[in-house]
Amino acid sequence: MTIRVKLTALFALLFVVLAGVLVTTAYLFVASATTPEAQQAERQQLLEETLEEQGITEPGTPDGGPMPSGRPDDAVAQVLDRIAEQARQNVLDDLLTRSLVAFAFAALVAVGLAWWLAGRVLRPIDEISHAASTLSERTLDRRLPEDGPDDEFMRLRRAFNGMLARLEAAFDARQRFAADASHELRTPLAVLRASADNVLSSARPSRQATELAREVAQQVGRADSLMTSLLTLARADDVIHTREPLDLADVAAEVVSEASPRATEASVAIDLDLADAPVLGDPVLVERLVANLVDNALRYNSGADGWVRCRVWSAQGRAFVEVSNSGPRLASADIPALFERFSRGDQRSEVAGHGLGLPIVARVAQVHGGVVDAWPGEQGGLSVRVSLPARPDGEA
Repeated sequence: MTIRVKLTALFALLFVVLAGVLVTTAYLFVASATTPEAQQAERQQLLEETLEEQGITEPGTPDGGPMPSGRPDDAVAQVLDRIAEQARQNVLDDLLTRSLVAFAFAALVAVGLAWWLAGRVLRPIDEISHAASTLSERTLDRRLPEDGPDDEFMRLRRAFNGMLARLEAAFDARQRFAADASHELRTPLAVLRASADNVLSSARPSRQATELAREVAQQVGRADSLMTSLLTLARADDVIHTREPLDLADVAAEVVSEASPRATEASVAIDLDLADAPVLGDPVLVERLVANLVDNALRYNSGADGWVRCRVWSAQGRAFVEVSNSGPRLASADIPALFERFSRGDQRSEVAGHGLGLPIVARVAQVHGGVVDAWPGEQGGLSVRVSLPARPDGEA
């Protein structure tokens, strides 16, 4: 049950208990006040006053006491007593019936008022919950209004706004760090690459220098690729900077076109099956998502006579991109580990990867509201399908 339901039940139960006590007390008071014993003295006094006003002396014994019982009119008195008792019982029954009807009506009203009151009391909590559920890295600059009484809810708002301010500062600091790291790391890598190229392009480099230069160039390339992947992952973790209209078919066609020379060199055939798949997203991240899928399919392939299939389509409000490849057989239980950062499966010693391709795919899909599915091929290799929300018609 929600807190509102619990508060409503608590308020309604409290009202029912208090109203029940009130009805029971009123009934008992009326019942005790209308008994013949309680009303005998009052009736006797009222009879005497009435007879005295009429100038009639109440008959009694010679010594002034009450008339003894056994008079002829005792039967009439008994009938009158029974009538009075029946009238009293009718009054009590009517009081009880009316009280129960009023109690039931008031209980219904109390439940409605309790529901409204609980909602009004919890409204600040609902506002904070709504604000928290709509927050993302792009909306950390939003704040809850701090107008109103200085009560517990106001202190909660201030604490929530303070948390948002700290989160915003932390995300800004991480974004600045990523930009600074990109600038500072690319410069020495570019210098190392240029030095290696100079050695390799010199007139007569020594064999040892040539091998060293090639090793440096290879490691610089790996470091540059790793840094690019880490910065892409940081960008996805940090914020989706833009939301632009894209078509996964266009992105896939461009990625495959750039990868074709590499595929030809590795004797891997690429098969494209493209249909319109419009989405809204960060162009850099979406391009990196598709590029990582294709790069992974080429990197972990069976070599000669291998193949890669890239299919793009849309259906039921979703846009899909699916990349399959030939390659070593995989067990279904081993696939989740491939989406962990720096995990390269059993081929880490054979393939020059850094274990961030599929984790980047999963993270980019997640920040775009997408889903990633992967399964082993029947004859080996891996199939990865990414589903993203399709762009509504006419939205730009």
